[in-house]
Amino acid sequence: MSLKKVSAIFNEMEKSKLEAAFLKAGVCGYTIHNVRGHGVYNQIYGQTDLVEHLQVDIYTSSEYAQSIAELIVNTVSVNADSEGLVAIIPVEGLYWIHTKEKVSDTEFKFYPPKN
Repeated sequence: MSLKKVSAIFNEMEKSKLEAAFLKAGVCGYTIHNVRGHGVYNQIYGQTDLVEHLQVDIYTSSEYAQSIAELIVNTVSVNADSEGLVAIIPVEGLYWIHTKEKVSDTEFKFYPPKN
């Protein structure tokens, strides 16, 4: 199995730009959820030092992982401190719950929009 998980933490203000970039590039099958954490930025005036961001997780074949990571970085970067980060993580096993079968890396591809 040659699957990767691309996981990125980014500023929530960039969500619509990222979703549009995914659609344009044919990236499908991703999850976005709220996260809180502490990075370089520290909220001096707030009640907590935890910063609100979003996290996106995408499972993909190894051949697309780097392209997806670069797409995320190029889309959500606003040249500010504590924007987040992107990780490419190897996946040892991945299973479909509904069929109880192991996922094939051929099931995770880009699907470019038809012109």
